[in-house]
Amino acid sequence: MFSQSKLTRVALMAGAACIGSASAGAQQAAQPAQQALPDVEVVQKKAPAAKKAAPVAKKQAASPAPQPPEPDVVEQQTPPADQNPIYGSPASAGAAARATQSAQTPVNPTALIPTNLDGFASAATNLTPEVLQQNQPRNVNEALSRVPGVIIINDDGAAHHGGVAVRGSPARRSRKVLVMEDGHAVNLALWLDPSVHYWGPIDRFESVEVIRGTVITHGPNNNFGVVNARNISPFGPNETVISSAIGVTKSRAGSFTAFEGDGPGSGPEPDGPTIFGSSDNDISMRWHTHTRQSVGNVGIVASYTGGNTQGVWDTERLRFNDFYGAIGWKGVSSDLVVSSSYARQRDNYDEQNFLGNYELGDFNAVDEDDAEAQAEQVAEQFIGLAERQFLTGKHCKTCFAPSSGLNTYAGDIWRGQIVHNAYLDDDTTITTRFYAGHHTRDRYQLMSYGSEPDGSAGGLPPVFDVDVPAPGDLEDSSVYFGENTMFGRLRTFRHVGAEVRGEWANRNILGFNQTIQAGVRYEYQDMTNRNFIGLEDEILKEGDKAGATIFDRELDSNAVSAFLQTNVKVARDFNVVPGIRFEYYETNRRNRVVAREESEAGGGDSADCLANYGDADCLEIDGLVLNPNPATESFDNFHALPGVAFAYTGLHRTTVFGGYHRGMSTGVLRNEDFPVKDEIGDNFNIGLRSTAIRGLDFEASAFHQRLQDYQFGATFNAAVDRSFGRANEAEISGFELYSRLNSQPFTGGSLNLFAEGNYMYSRGIFKDTSNLGEDFSGNRLPEVPLHVAALTLGIEQKRGWRWDASMTWTYRGSFFTDEANTRYGMGGELECEEESPGQYECEIEEAGEDGEVPSIWLLSARFNMDIGETGASIFIAGDTCSTRCTSRTVRTA
Repeated sequence: MFSQSKLTRVALMAGAACIGSASAGAQQAAQPAQQALPDVEVVQKKAPAAKKAAPVAKKQAASPAPQPPEPDVVEQQTPPADQNPIYGSPASAGAAARATQSAQTPVNPTALIPTNLDGFASAATNLTPEVLQQNQPRNVNEALSRVPGVIIINDDGAAHHGGVAVRGSPARRSRKVLVMEDGHAVNLALWLDPSVHYWGPIDRFESVEVIRGTVITHGPNNNFGVVNARNISPFGPNETVISSAIGVTKSRAGSFTAFEGDGPGSGPEPDGPTIFGSSDNDISMRWHTHTRQSVGNVGIVASYTGGNTQGVWDTERLRFNDFYGAIGWKGVSSDLVVSSSYARQRDNYDEQNFLGNYELGDFNAVDEDDAEAQAEQVAEQFIGLAERQFLTGKHCKTCFAPSSGLNTYAGDIWRGQIVHNAYLDDDTTITTRFYAGHHTRDRYQLMSYGSEPDGSAGGLPPVFDVDVPAPGDLEDSSVYFGENTMFGRLRTFRHVGAEVRGEWANRNILGFNQTIQAGVRYEYQDMTNRNFIGLEDEILKEGDKAGATIFDRELDSNAVSAFLQTNVKVARDFNVVPGIRFEYYETNRRNRVVAREESEAGGGDSADCLANYGDADCLEIDGLVLNPNPATESFDNFHALPGVAFAYTGLHRTTVFGGYHRGMSTGVLRNEDFPVKDEIGDNFNIGLRSTAIRGLDFEASAFHQRLQDYQFGATFNAAVDRSFGRANEAEISGFELYSRLNSQPFTGGSLNLFAEGNYMYSRGIFKDTSNLGEDFSGNRLPEVPLHVAALTLGIEQKRGWRWDASMTWTYRGSFFTDEANTRYGMGGELECEEESPGQYECEIEEAGEDGEVPSIWLLSARFNMDIGETGASIFIAGDTCSTRCTSRTVRTA
């Protein structure tokens, strides 16, 4: 998410690298994250080895009798060797060939799609090392912004917290997309909470792969698409890279004025002085080094990346350190890769929404309905005020939340994977892998943006209401606490799994050549989720755990997945890929303290505050269940998910593809009522990709999805917790286009002018919401824009001092944050409470929470140059929002 200020970035990066192999190409490090501006990079390469001299011609013997001339032979162009191979053994030639080009996905899940997409039976994109080197994205999200069918709505300046959507899915936390590194899911806990809260730096990724459409071999969360980032392989060429970057984020000064009403006939009146911020030029930095070396049959990779990036708000600072290592071994008929990573996040990261709460004054009325009728006339004067305040505030969070710099986020992420490939022969491969992960993400935040804890000792503790229900009594309880209070949210996720996959190629079954793939996987996951409130004026920091518990649940799951599919060569240029996927899982949940919306705080009633807390001014959280019944609960689900895809290559340099598959998306189970129905989709797509027209690459596809039990983000609250709803049925239809036009095939020479563009239209609507108690049928699905597009114009020189320059216009259409599709500026709830007989106090709550987020344009430009044959290079880039980057924060937990 961007702030409303005009953001302009300029960056310079410099570094050096020593290449240990003459044939290796340098791996250029990516730029600083979203808010840190690009960079200039210097990478040292060893000059390529000189070509061998031509052998001296031997003296020829007497010529034989003249022979008839041989027919002309067209020399086949040998494709370049894979610089980041997933296979290492000399016996892997057959598996590697099928991973290079096939109608189906590679059997080794480290790679998601074939390197060459000709003949592949689904919509897909491969961001190769060459593409990443030219575009120099600062993070994976930025790299994906030029992929058709992908929607990017960033949540943080480093793009660590999800923000990736495919086709008609919402981007928030990437919850409906299967996100992976080397085939190992990045989603926190696919069966419990599929949110993404850390994705490694692109500096250590050599390619990024996307499937949009039919997929059987990977799941769950495969209704919309799958994204996989591939780490540096220990089987690649030797190299060492060192790089660093520095960038500037320029933000304009913002201001904030609080407003209130004064009863009947009034309008917005200033409630206190206007608070002014300042214009800032914030520095961001990023650094990276990695080495890949091999000795005999053993290769190693060691990588380190760090960053200190300015976030959107003036209070945000995003810091991370990422370590990655891998060891690869090549055997005669097998190979093995052991990899591990650790990342440490320590952020001043602000997820606190600007809600827009306004007191309208006191109203004399006969009853509550009469008071609300009078207050409605005053409330009309406040329409759009929250949006205007938000835009005026720009990046200045301290203007309306002076202590928001105390909000912190601490993440520790451990991940590991072992992948073994056994090659029984050229046509038979068995891939086995073991993997595990541990992700801790603790967050400490003000209970309201008006809280100003000073760190003084002796503050009052939170107090639960006097009438605490007896065990088993589901009556709601409340907790009262001081206005200058912080809360902590402690979450830990763990998983461990094992999988075996097999590929049996070139089998003649029923008279057809078939390549069969099958696999089975077991995975255990668990998570803990506890929220607590500290003392009045206590400043909570990393490691703090003491306080009044207001939410406490633990969940775990055992899941078994299996698939079977075969690539049937029906004709020379027609392949059909039928298959089926099975998903079974059991989930258990232990309930200790439960809240309706995970702790939404509001101003407490004066009398209740005085009676329970001893102070008439306090905050209150109600709806707590302190003795939940049942204390434990569980459910299990099983799904058989069939699918079929096809690829036709009978047209010149063109693949027509399409298919159907029944997919499954898991949900966030923190507050779902058990048992839970999974989101099941019937997904159809058809398209083509072609290079038949000289100089033009083109792909187009259309899709239609029918989704049952669709989970959607419903509301936020002051504590930035997200509640979710489920609709009986939703429907998504759309199409996506991609093309790139190059001038070099027409003009020759080393200079190439190019234009590259992508566009997606995706209309997602509710079809049946009768289970929600309100009819939202026909309304658009929350957080899904109708239109997304990008256009890049550039020029590149491919010889000598190689360089390229390009400019990109990115468009993201408007979307809604709520199921009611509240129009821009029309959010908020009017509430009146009787203060004394015949007198009511009325207010507007959360005027800025729900509603329409307008469309935006983003303009970016970049320049990249290799300095002759020295191996040094420089990169400079910048971007700016052409209007406003957003008008409503939509962050969530």
